[in-house]
Amino acid sequence: MESVSVVIPVYGQWHLLKRNIDALLQYDRDRIAEIIVVDDCSPDINPYFFPNEVVTIVRNTKNLGYTGTVNNGLKKAGSRIIVLLDSDAYPLGPFIEKLLSMYNADNTIGCIGFGTLDEKGRDTGNYQYEPSAGELIVGQQLASKLGFLRFWRNKNKLPYSCAVSFTRQCMEDLNYLDSNFPVLDADNDISMRIHRSKWELVFTKEIMICHGGGNSYKINFKRVLLFHESRWKLLKKHHLLLFPRVTKFLLRTRIILECLVFKILIHLQPGNERHSEKMHGRRLLMHAIKRYQ
Repeated sequence: MESVSVVIPVYGQWHLLKRNIDALLQYDRDRIAEIIVVDDCSPDINPYFFPNEVVTIVRNTKNLGYTGTVNNGLKKAGSRIIVLLDSDAYPLGPFIEKLLSMYNADNTIGCIGFGTLDEKGRDTGNYQYEPSAGELIVGQQLASKLGFLRFWRNKNKLPYSCAVSFTRQCMEDLNYLDSNFPVLDADNDISMRIHRSKWELVFTKEIMICHGGGNSYKINFKRVLLFHESRWKLLKKHHLLLFPRVTKFLLRTRIILECLVFKILIHLQPGNERHSEKMHGRRLLMHAIKRYQ
């Protein structure tokens, strides 16, 4: 009977990891060959016991960040099918048998992304469409509001890495996640590469994982800087920046307008630290965009 490897990157949050592993073993113990937990140098020690015959905790020798930690686990996985879950995700019921049947039905499938629900049962999506330079120019919030304008975007779905699976051969063929994206967009990049390869990528809601999010990276000006840098590199890598100078000009124009808005808000609401932080972040972003290649 075929079984799978499960890879879980972790940085602290051991109680959430325990919930994840407990659910995996409760629902699919017989179909899981190994659970590989990769600890990215957590500041605290794991206080829980996990069965050694199935759970292996590997600690990075140094902090590798998200992409390096995931790659460390993927390369150690021995099964044909590898499930990748965030530490704060967990299954809501048995799913491995269904997953294996989907892979076995079509040997060209290299990746299957899962649907996700929050703890109140609300669908949280777990995918995005391929990004475009236009979305980067107008910004994340406005782009999400214009999401109904599908004609201007690629229809390929890119599942998030919090709940996804791969064949080991697909990962080996594509040389795993790209370390040039240490935190953000590594999952988008691997999905885009799969879409452009001989492998098929499937997104299904027949398998649902609970993942509310919010335990990873705080949304602050540092994340805004990281998002723009990663997204620029992603678009450039996949030849989606057709007019980089024009894109950079329009992107800087949008940031200038946002600075003006926050300047007005700071004047109207003096002492509002949130507006001041965003203003500071936009100024840093203006300087960062100049260095984009």
